[in-house]
Amino acid sequence: MQMVRPLKLDNTQRANATQFHRFRRKKVEPLVIPTITETLPQSPHQQHTGGFATVRDVHRNSTTTSNLSSYNVPTDNARSGSVERRRRERSAEPHADPLGLTVLYQPDESTPAVNIVFVHGLGGTSQKTWCRNRDTEYFWPREWLPLEKGISQARILSFGYNAHFASSGRENILNITDFAKDLLFGMRFGLGSDSQELEIGKVPTVFVAHSMGGLVVKKAYILAQHDAHYEEIMGSTRAILFLSTPHRGTNLAELLNRILSVSVFNHSTKHYIAELKQNSPALQDINEQFRNLAPHLEIFSFFETQQTAVGPRKMMVLEKDSSILGYPYEVSKPLDADHHNVCKFTDQQDPNYISVRNAIRSVVPKTKLVENDIQPSQDNVDMSKVGTMLAISCAPEDDLEYFRSLWMLGSCEWILSRSALRTWLGDHSTRSRIVFVNGLPGSGKSVLSSFIIGHLQELHHGCQYYFFRFGDHSKRSVGLMLRSLAYQIAYQFPEVRTEFERLADDAVRFEKAEVRTSWQKLFTSRLFKLRLQKPLYWVIDALDECEAPEKVLNLISSITQSATPLRVMFVGRKTQALSTAFQRMEPLIEVNYLPADGTKEDLEVYVAKETEYMRGGPQIKDRVIRTVCEMACGNFLWVRLVLKEILQCHTEAEIHQALSELPPDLELLYQRMAKALAETSRAGDRALSKKIMTWVVCSQRPLSMNELSEALQPEHNVLDLRLTINQICGDFVVVDSKGRIEMMHQTARDYLVRTPGLEQSITPRSGHQDLFLRCISYLSAPQRRTKLQRLSAPLFGNYAGTCWPYHLGLSGASSDHTVLLSLTRFFQGSCVLAWIQLLAQQNHLQTLVFASQNLMSYLGKKAKVDAESSPLTHRLQEKELLELWAIDLVKVVGKFGAQLVKYSKSIHDLVPALCPSTSAICQQFGRGKTNQTILVGGFSRQRWDDCLSKFSIGRDRQALRIVCLDRYFVILTSEGTLWLYDTITGQPSKHIVHGERVLTFKFSASSEKCVTYGLRSTKVWQVHDTHQLCSIANPNNAKAVDVVFANNESTIITCSDDRRVRRCHLESPAKRWQTLDMKIESDGADGRQFNSPRRVAFNADGTQLAVAFRGFPLMVWDVDSADLVGRCERISDKNNSRQDLHTDVGPICWNPVTGHILGLYNDGCVFKWHPSETDSQEIRTVATGIQCSSGGALFVTNSTNGVLKVWDFHHFSLVYQLSCHAPVTDLELSPDGRRIYDIRDTFCNIWEPNALIRLAEADEKSSDTSSTTADSTQLSLSSEASNEVQEPLTALSVGARTFSFCSGDEVGVVRLHMADAESSQQIAQGFMPVDHVVWSQDERYLVTADLGGRLNVRQVDSLSPGISYPLVLETKSGNGLQQILVSPDSIYMLVSTVTLVELWSLTSKAVITTVSNTNSFSRWINHPLDRSMLVQVSSTGLRVLQWADLTQKATFTLSRDTNRKSVEGSHPEASKLPSAYFPMSPDEDLDAVDQVIVSNIRSHLIVQTSSPSGQRQRTVQYLMIDARKLLILHGDSGGTGVATAHALPSAVATRVQHILGFAIKHPRRRSHGLIDQANSAIEEVLTFIDHDDWVCSWLVEDQRIKVQRHFFLPQDWLSSDNLRLATVSREGTLFYPRNGEVAVISNWLQHEWIE
Repeated sequence: MQMVRPLKLDNTQRANATQFHRFRRKKVEPLVIPTITETLPQSPHQQHTGGFATVRDVHRNSTTTSNLSSYNVPTDNARSGSVERRRRERSAEPHADPLGLTVLYQPDESTPAVNIVFVHGLGGTSQKTWCRNRDTEYFWPREWLPLEKGISQARILSFGYNAHFASSGRENILNITDFAKDLLFGMRFGLGSDSQELEIGKVPTVFVAHSMGGLVVKKAYILAQHDAHYEEIMGSTRAILFLSTPHRGTNLAELLNRILSVSVFNHSTKHYIAELKQNSPALQDINEQFRNLAPHLEIFSFFETQQTAVGPRKMMVLEKDSSILGYPYEVSKPLDADHHNVCKFTDQQDPNYISVRNAIRSVVPKTKLVENDIQPSQDNVDMSKVGTMLAISCAPEDDLEYFRSLWMLGSCEWILSRSALRTWLGDHSTRSRIVFVNGLPGSGKSVLSSFIIGHLQELHHGCQYYFFRFGDHSKRSVGLMLRSLAYQIAYQFPEVRTEFERLADDAVRFEKAEVRTSWQKLFTSRLFKLRLQKPLYWVIDALDECEAPEKVLNLISSITQSATPLRVMFVGRKTQALSTAFQRMEPLIEVNYLPADGTKEDLEVYVAKETEYMRGGPQIKDRVIRTVCEMACGNFLWVRLVLKEILQCHTEAEIHQALSELPPDLELLYQRMAKALAETSRAGDRALSKKIMTWVVCSQRPLSMNELSEALQPEHNVLDLRLTINQICGDFVVVDSKGRIEMMHQTARDYLVRTPGLEQSITPRSGHQDLFLRCISYLSAPQRRTKLQRLSAPLFGNYAGTCWPYHLGLSGASSDHTVLLSLTRFFQGSCVLAWIQLLAQQNHLQTLVFASQNLMSYLGKKAKVDAESSPLTHRLQEKELLELWAIDLVKVVGKFGAQLVKYSKSIHDLVPALCPSTSAICQQFGRGKTNQTILVGGFSRQRWDDCLSKFSIGRDRQALRIVCLDRYFVILTSEGTLWLYDTITGQPSKHIVHGERVLTFKFSASSEKCVTYGLRSTKVWQVHDTHQLCSIANPNNAKAVDVVFANNESTIITCSDDRRVRRCHLESPAKRWQTLDMKIESDGADGRQFNSPRRVAFNADGTQLAVAFRGFPLMVWDVDSADLVGRCERISDKNNSRQDLHTDVGPICWNPVTGHILGLYNDGCVFKWHPSETDSQEIRTVATGIQCSSGGALFVTNSTNGVLKVWDFHHFSLVYQLSCHAPVTDLELSPDGRRIYDIRDTFCNIWEPNALIRLAEADEKSSDTSSTTADSTQLSLSSEASNEVQEPLTALSVGARTFSFCSGDEVGVVRLHMADAESSQQIAQGFMPVDHVVWSQDERYLVTADLGGRLNVRQVDSLSPGISYPLVLETKSGNGLQQILVSPDSIYMLVSTVTLVELWSLTSKAVITTVSNTNSFSRWINHPLDRSMLVQVSSTGLRVLQWADLTQKATFTLSRDTNRKSVEGSHPEASKLPSAYFPMSPDEDLDAVDQVIVSNIRSHLIVQTSSPSGQRQRTVQYLMIDARKLLILHGDSGGTGVATAHALPSAVATRVQHILGFAIKHPRRRSHGLIDQANSAIEEVLTFIDHDDWVCSWLVEDQRIKVQRHFFLPQDWLSSDNLRLATVSREGTLFYPRNGEVAVISNWLQHEWIE
């Protein structure tokens, strides 16, 4: 590969270049650097612009001069030879340009922020294609682009390939695919000039392609999708700029190949030219595949508008239709050039160049963080994990660049001389500091912030920043501020990035996390523990515009815990609330105040600049400057507005009059502006002006020009919206550089909202109602459904879909039913599903919860209004519909959210059918549809419940405690094992085996370590791999009651029943317990001696210890000082006098955020108390257990009768109650506050109530600009009274003929269900769990057995409700009943236990024979082809026995075919596949056969085996055996043979989670949205559930090995117990247990799901 040494800039040159871009609008003397300038000739444009060429050269490092020859740029000082050399260069053979990938520009030694790759077209080359007149002085990707602001941090490359149509010789066989592969190879394996890998794919990539080069790029992007070598390149591609690319071909292609074929110069036809023929198959294939991938990209298409000279004629090489893809999200623009010059430009002022440059610049900022002097190291920079975890959707530098653009040269420098700032900047101590820069509204504080940020960057300090914006409610969020700061730190510091990536690996997401949780996990637990090389500097602007500024300051006050010094600057108005909050911080951290009072000089500079070109003499200018500056009072906004008015004056008299009438403050100025608008505009303009201002004031975020234009239609079809806004809205509304429409300032918005009587005044409540009605009517339009279902909805469709709940929440409820009817019309129509699909596509499903919350709030307000009117007008039917939808929206997110994000179209065809029949979504869209995809029956309860999952922990395990982390929830069992379950799937993931009974355990704050305290030893574990880090012998006769990590996880502390507190330093070589000098012997109040503590709890960081003794009040000690901090004395209700009531304290826990203690008294009362306070607060209720959420906002209690109650901590009020009869052993709230986990008996329940989801989605702080949330005390409508969970099923059998089924449950109840699944009856009641239910093939006998070994056989003569089924045999089997099998003719029954095999006669009801069970890990089946035989299947072979007497007739050795062709075709390295997906080699021991499934046509056996894999886990494998091979002649002594077991094809095996069984597939008609099978023959398929929880099928005899998906299972159906029992009938009906019942799902097998 040919490489050109890239041009690089050092830090000094980069700073100068940045400074130039900042100042280039000002008149600056050119910098003179002779050593560089004299070596480079100036183009005519550079000579014309004076200092530009010299400043451009400042980018270039003088040490790279020797490399300029690589660019054919003169490096000597003899200018006379340069022109001649350029002439020779232009005449040189263009084909000599480098092939492959060439680096044109390298920003510096660090990893670039983005890669820009140029790809030429047909007949072009890697350099000359981009040079006007083939002169490299005009090689703009190298000469101009690196100098552009916002692009200088990008690496620029050019790709060359041999596409010369005039090359001679034999026919060229290369095509577009070959060129695309060459491009991918160069990007993946290319080396830089220093022989280092280019590592393209580590940072975002942008392509710029001309002509056929665009097709090459498209094909490369398609190929990368299917090749693991190039996945990283595909994933990094962000945008493609097409310059006259023939997406649909050109008619000139065929003509060109004909000319070449008859050429006298021995030219040949070219395949790649033939592919350019209009609508060629190659182009159609590329377009069809690219169309499905393009939504992930930003696409710009530039097309030519001039004819190109082709021989003696001129013609259009490419028409516009072929140059444009026609995608809804594509940006297209014409260029004033022909096909040849569309990629070549005359100079940097060329309008075509500006258009292309601006397009590149617009996408580059979105791919990088910020141009900062601190860059990531040379390590592989992959911010995708961190970005996904932190949900970063907008680049922080957008706001910075906006305010930087308003900065003037020489302004703001006064602040650098202030002592408070110098101290803040120059402090070399390890102390953290805070400075508050405060100023009046409109005084330029945000511009000042941008200046300080720039100054920090120039000093090479680690600087992060955030701008709160009043006009964008998402940017007023405390959570987004924390995530943005964390992202910037991770980007700049590799050690922080590593920590955050480990957190991301634990599947932690912070988009919906509570603010304190984000602070604790990102900053307190991780960032603050790292000691970085330099302090961190944070600049947080407009703190007063934050939704919860006091919360920000409360969090920041803990930065003193950081090992790295933190210097935080807040900028904002000095409100009374902020002043009080800062004063509260002063005892904790040093706070300095810096008034922004140095703006007088800045104002004078600004006014002088603005009046420089004002008409008039020096005297009038001086008066303007003097008058304006004297009246400004430091307010830049006021100055800008009055200067604009003065500059519009035409005479000196007008200027004098304007000066004399200047309003003294902004309020009067706004008043005059509003009056002027009312007097000068027409009535129609005033109405439009108010409509625009209403949108700008009330919109949830700033709208773009296109969004607002569509929002105003059809009432106002504005021709030029920008001009209209300027003319009829005056200075109240502005359009920023990105086309977003905002109020000019927050004070202007406040004036319009708070000043009644103005023609332009806005009433927020009515304004939000108008905007809501517009949004909901837009979404309800029938023609809108198709557009909303597209991958990219219309611009205003995105706003309407995500923001109408916000406007509804802020709308009023009046006696007028307009809002109610609009909502009803929307939810009754099919557009509601299109809306949900739109949100799922954009991963904004939280909007559904927000909509539910505000629907309930609106209905509550509406009920209060309607209470004063006649009941006949209450519209009860409409309200009932909306209440149902309010429940459905939340449940859809909880139960289908993960699948909807992946498969958004499933909301139409799958989700409604899987919802309860009484839900609104099912009633409207899930019942009675023609060609319905699936039919669901079998449930008696037809409404939503709050139980997300219930699973058995194990009958042989006693569950003691449950703890919830981010990625796992953990259950401690009595044998001393911690079982870690995945919080997403609910499946067991790993476990920690202590080896003895565990008394207590605790996870570290980072969840990376765990300590388990046993009877004899304490062990510390690494959670991600369950590796034991150390083991410490416990002190004798001391049982720990609680344990905690302290001192950044380097220490563990315990408090034991001997009243001693002990510490162990984990970093010490000799890890031993040290008893602290902390004597908890007696109560200092009366000297009484303590007994053993009843309850002990450390706070989160191990600094305080709460202890409760029998007969004493709760007390808290400081661990370090051993001092008593406080006593919680209970207050008597009778006389309110303080006295000990001697009510013992029960369970206690700490609020990890506030430092309060929550606890229970023995009389059931709940109390909360802070150790620094004397008073406590109580709730009279009945509770026996209590736990607080990690976010501190909620706590949960349970009572002896199984009732769960969730409480709001701050208000001490009930928010949710659930009744369930089983008593609770332990309980826990999830970290996000959405779920409750509890242990009842041997089961774990996971609850996800609507009320908790709504609370979790609530805004951080309610205000007049944020949505009104539902009352926190409002209970979930679906589950406020009771949520009884039925006993889980433990056994299930489906009849072979009638498809009726029989089930047994945990308490010994056996029920028989009719085939319609609607009727059932109890046929037996036992006392122990039913372990086995077996139905004979002819359905004559039903056999059941319980855990105790009691076995019953019932005769089934007919299936009808109400009849009895007589018991014909009752016996008790031996220990360890494993399997029951009935012969096909129902004469014999085999009972297999761990030690014996019994053969029973069902005719005589007696045992025929008993034999030893030589292989207890085997399974028995009826012989597939001989009804008189049965087969024992083991891991090593098969035995064929006679039913009559168990005489062995044949044996088969199991031979595993590990070289099956289908497997080799799927995996080239099949022999190296993980054993979980491939048969074990013959020399390995396959321990157990778990199940054997016989196909319906008796042709195949599927054998599921398992083998030990360590950690008490088993590896599951699947084998397929041809059943026909088992037919051999049986002699007297029995025959022998070999049974070959094939692996399931890897395409199937790698996807199987659980095999359901074989089914017969019948052809059906096509149905909407899904693909039906056209084959008319009956086919047998293997059905299974895959790892994504989809029900799938595989046609066994299909050589293509194609797996089809049909539907997915709801999240609340998923548990290992349910999967184990799920089965499918011969006709393809799925029987799936759920909550003590069986879902019967049919009609799905004929429909393949295609997304």
